[in-house]
Amino acid sequence: MKTVNSLMDEYIQYFGNEPPFPPKHIMETLVKMKKEGRFEGVIKSLEPYKDELRNEIENISGEEMGLSNPFFKIDFNKEK
Repeated sequence: MKTVNSLMDEYIQYFGNEPPFPPKHIMETLVKMKKEGRFEGVIKSLEPYKDELRNEIENISGEEMGLSNPFFKIDFNKEK
């Protein structure tokens, strides 16, 4: 597992140093996708569903989309 500092360094390398910064588990996923060369393809494949996904998350959570939305606190990589 990466330290927070090395993860932040890698995140900044790929995405810049302008806030807002997502939670650690999302940073890890984004950095991994960049390293594997999958980021652009994943973003492109989600583009047609962007508004639908946003609306669905807002409807379920009852909050506007943003980093404070409770949906982003969920780490889907953790085993249940």
